Amino acid sequence: MTVLLFAALTLRELMRRRLAAAVGFVTLAIVAFTAWGFHRLTVATVGGVTLPEPALRATAAGIVILLAFLFSFVLAIGAALIGAPALGESLANGEILAVLARPIRRAELLAGRWLGTLVALVLFAAVAGGAELLVVRAITGYVPPHPLGALAYLAGAAAVVTTAAIALATRLPVIAAGAVAALLFGLAWIGGIVETIGLALNNDRLADAGTLVALAFPSDALWRGALYDLQPAVFSALAATMSPSAAAGGVNPFSAAAPPPAALLAWTAGWVLVVFGAALASFRTRDL
Repeated sequence: MTVLLFAALTLRELMRRRLAAAVGFVTLAIVAFTAWGFHRLTVATVGGVTLPEPALRATAAGIVILLAFLFSFVLAIGAALIGAPALGESLANGEILAVLARPIRRAELLAGRWLGTLVALVLFAAVAGGAELLVVRAITGYVPPHPLGALAYLAGAAAVVTTAAIALATRLPVIAAGAVAALLFGLAWIGGIVETIGLALNNDRLADAGTLVALAFPSDALWRGALYDLQPAVFSALAATMSPSAAAGGVNPFSAAAPPPAALLAWTAGWVLVVFGAALASFRTRDL
């Protein structure tokens, strides 16, 4: 019950901040801009003729994947911005001393902050991502193959960043913890590209280096899962049949030949649990 109480308090604090209102306003503006852009796509002409239905849907599919890529970075930065302060601000201003003076365990406080932050990010991913997909469907008629799965993967990647940010905040200042967590997300994405290039060039060392980065910070594996769930079957078939020489000519970071294997998803879940356990150990031994 105490964990749920701190989770609810975390959500309430986020709602009271101006950040929540600003994020809501910007999200509405982006959704409106997306609607305008897709409307312009439906009335665009080539040689005086509007785009045929297959071309319109293929173009919409590509734009949706690009939007999801940008959205994944927004979620990651948001996870870092609200994850690190969830604990770091209480440590910095001494508020945590008044809370822990009561019969409350540090583990309950940390777990509640972590859970509340995750719930906030999942809600944002569901609302913002769902609104974008509904706009695309209403205007173009295109629906990705597995939109719910893609949103779940994106929320999972945000959970990885959140867990890292909170763990770092047990030892680092708020700004440093958030910045490092966001940079790790970007590094993981670069590692995924390095792995793809290594596989395309049959360079085992390059591929292994990218794999190690992906295992050390597994957010890119979840992005690949979202990418696979968003791309149409024809995109997946093209990525799966692409020859190594063709891939070497232009590695495409916006295409996935297969979803993440179950072992990698299990590794990601274990990674979150281990890092959260490390955060608990670090928080318990920290002088307040």
